[in-house]
Amino acid sequence: MVETPVTIPEVSIPYAYRSLDWDALVREYPPAPTFFTTTYLKSPEEIRALQESRLARAVAHAYSTPFYRKRWDAAGIDPRAIRTLDDLRTIPTYVVDDIRQSIEAHPPFGDYQALTFADAARGPLRIFTSGGTTGRPRPTIYSQWDRNVGAILRARAFYLAGFRPGDAVQNTMLYSTHNGAFIVDEALYNWCGCIPVTTSAGIVTRSRRQIELMRDWGVRGLVGFHDFLMHLAETAKEMGIDPVRDLQLRNISTMGGKPRELEKAWGCNASENYGMHEVQVVASECPAKEGMHLWLDAFVVDIVDLDTGAPVPDGEVGSIVITALYKTGVPVVRYDTKDTARLLSRDRCACGSSLPRISSILGRADTMVKLRGINIWPEACGEIARRDPRVAGEFFCYAERRDGRDEMVLLVERKADVDDDAALQRDLAEMLRTELGVSIVVEVRPPGGTQELTRFGIEAKPRRFEDRRPKG
Repeated sequence: MVETPVTIPEVSIPYAYRSLDWDALVREYPPAPTFFTTTYLKSPEEIRALQESRLARAVAHAYSTPFYRKRWDAAGIDPRAIRTLDDLRTIPTYVVDDIRQSIEAHPPFGDYQALTFADAARGPLRIFTSGGTTGRPRPTIYSQWDRNVGAILRARAFYLAGFRPGDAVQNTMLYSTHNGAFIVDEALYNWCGCIPVTTSAGIVTRSRRQIELMRDWGVRGLVGFHDFLMHLAETAKEMGIDPVRDLQLRNISTMGGKPRELEKAWGCNASENYGMHEVQVVASECPAKEGMHLWLDAFVVDIVDLDTGAPVPDGEVGSIVITALYKTGVPVVRYDTKDTARLLSRDRCACGSSLPRISSILGRADTMVKLRGINIWPEACGEIARRDPRVAGEFFCYAERRDGRDEMVLLVERKADVDDDAALQRDLAEMLRTELGVSIVVEVRPPGGTQELTRFGIEAKPRRFEDRRPKG
């Protein structure tokens, strides 16, 4: 009997190492430290010229997708006419609900993707989703170009934060279908020369073990969301470890919080950066610590009125609208993020850069509740409550309709040794009324009593708000 030989079919593989023009990548989007001696120091006029040189390509690419084409055709927008930043601002914005509707109408990926899985035959692709803290997770396909530009942008933030080659940096971002942990790792490993210590969040590596690794391995840098990093500092103290005296931590890069609070808790430098699932890091704090510089070689950023969408004067609170100039997988043009901030200054910073600076994120416009004519954000309620030493730090807000009017309810966790919930509830309600000018309903929970709602340590970042008011 003659056996038929088994053959292995030969298939061309798009190897990562030769699927990208690496020289073009670093020429267009310089990594640190080159960025900080070149683009970072350009004049406002030079930055605008750079943005406009990349704008037409970004707009044309967006128009190639059904999502943008339908919207722009309906609005009478000719993408060929968009050549300047002023032209760009004639394009209508879109919001996260538009993306969700796209997914529902064209499951499972929507009609906003410019790439499909079949394109992986030509070059490496990755797919991640948003964290899902404000709704159903949104999938995004990333090309090799997008991943590496995004990692460079994140690495710039790490360089400003003080991370240097040879530093062991603990990455506490949750490894899941969410993008955050992976892009941190790629930035540290590929573009910083750092050693990633991939502990992930508490659900993966328990908090006490995270502190042990930090101590035993001589970790010098720490990355994560503000709330979890504050929790780790408290965990260290519970273990009899002084975060300031007993650890070798030197620098922290954080998202979504107050870096000065982290500096106090850990006794080291802390720097904030701002970004999101779809576009990576958009802005980062420099050593002057007077706001976050916008990476305007990669983005066009506007801050607009929450109601009208018109640009707001510098210094006023508005919603951040983003256009990404580098994206190939999912184009992002005039995305109204609903993250609220202020544009602090366009003047040259003490660090030497003229890149405009924005404030920390003040909250989300889509979680704002108007009570008796006053705009209330969950984050503001939580920040006020945390000032009371009896509060453990975790909080959750929900809006509901009571007796025919809207109310905000704040749930806070007390510390374990607090034995008078009624007094804490009364004091917090009075403090909130005094500072916000409107009454907030307060409910006190025991330690861990909000986790089912916040998903703290379980999801990529904690949930802080739910709207329970009747729809319509």
